Amino acid sequence: MKNKIIIIVLSFLMFNTFAFADDIKKGGIERIELSFEQAYQLMLENNNSLKAYNELIKQKQYEKKSAIGQFLPKVILNASYIHFSDDMTLTSSGSIKSPMGTVSFSANTLIQENNLFTAGGIAVWNIFTGGKLLSNHAAARAKLAAADAQYKEIEDNLTYELVKRYYGLRLARDVVEVRKQALDTIGKHLNDAKLLEKEGFISKSERLHAEVAYSEANREYKSALRDVNIIEEGLKTLIKAKDADLKDIYIEPSSMLFIYNDSTIDLKAMKENALVNNPKLKQLMSKKKALDAKYHAELANYSPTISLFATDIVAASGLSQAVPRISVGASANWLLFNGLSRFHDVKAADSERKMTEFQIIDAKYNIESLVVKQYEELMKQKERYESADTSLENAKEALRTANLAFKEGVGTSLQVSDADTMLSKIKIERLNSVYQYDIILTDLLRTNGDTQAILNYIKTSKKENFSNE
Repeated sequence: MKNKIIIIVLSFLMFNTFAFADDIKKGGIERIELSFEQAYQLMLENNNSLKAYNELIKQKQYEKKSAIGQFLPKVILNASYIHFSDDMTLTSSGSIKSPMGTVSFSANTLIQENNLFTAGGIAVWNIFTGGKLLSNHAAARAKLAAADAQYKEIEDNLTYELVKRYYGLRLARDVVEVRKQALDTIGKHLNDAKLLEKEGFISKSERLHAEVAYSEANREYKSALRDVNIIEEGLKTLIKAKDADLKDIYIEPSSMLFIYNDSTIDLKAMKENALVNNPKLKQLMSKKKALDAKYHAELANYSPTISLFATDIVAASGLSQAVPRISVGASANWLLFNGLSRFHDVKAADSERKMTEFQIIDAKYNIESLVVKQYEELMKQKERYESADTSLENAKEALRTANLAFKEGVGTSLQVSDADTMLSKIKIERLNSVYQYDIILTDLLRTNGDTQAILNYIKTSKKENFSNE
């Protein structure tokens, strides 16, 4: 039902000391204001990819505990039944000399009945495996670290996608405002053209040109509205809960596009941080540790396995009383030859870990190059914004003078529509440059494995409602 998302969001935000603006009902549509911070928290709570990878982390945690359990002795309850073809007996014979003569005799002593049932326990403790148990534990730790890095990568990717969609919706709504301003301006111009044509100051062609410009502005305005609907649906898929119906929810992004005030982002620090915290690199590093452990586990196959054991028969039927119920001992098993399988397994494990080493070296080069590329793209978008900022005032003045000239009869309708088109173009270019700045900054933070820092950048950045300028 359509109110579920509001209930979910409100209860969540009360817990996190956020506050929603009052809902506005208009035409049966629930209209809610949503900040980026609120959208971010909803994404973390509701996204199914994060939930799936959280289960992967739990799986690796249990596997790590399982590896620790291999260090402990194994206790086994055992019950067995054995049927021999005959009873086991000891036959003794001899002769005795007596005054009556020599007397021969023979005797059969039952040692074990042919039907035997036993029940008891066995404890086995591997006290030396050549390092295999340590290697298994090291591999389990590395796989858990890799799962943590995978989760972080998914979270960073989703945060990047949220920035694209949330601020994409903010951009789309600002573009709608720009198009609406252009439509209103051209609409006033069209009214002026009709009045001037009626008074005989301009020709019919001038009025027709104004009508064409108005139709074009109206088309672009409606197209911008449709873009909003498309982007809004994409945002909803990131933040919705599985039982929430957002069909009749109209999301109003309250966080405006932003641009960081400090242009001196430390590129060197960014590269150093990326080489430590990049999730993909962390996964490769964890994979290398797991493969190192696998290599040492293969080497351990050359060593003997030494074990202590103890058995206790607690219940038996048909078991000879001569058989002891409790036994303890030790065993050593040492495989001397298995057709060179161990040798080739060690070589294969060694090649696999060396392959990962080359992948790590290559990844480090690529990450450093990517940080530089993203940094330069970030600065380029900031320069575009600053350039558009300067052009905006000139475009406003050009539109003002074109309108005055037209009303005075010394300008044309074409000049007015061209000036209005240019103003809208500069406004939208300015919005786009800030939007691109936001997503490139998030991408740079994703490379650094720290997209959560975008929340701090948003708090300390310059924010303006550009569409109202």
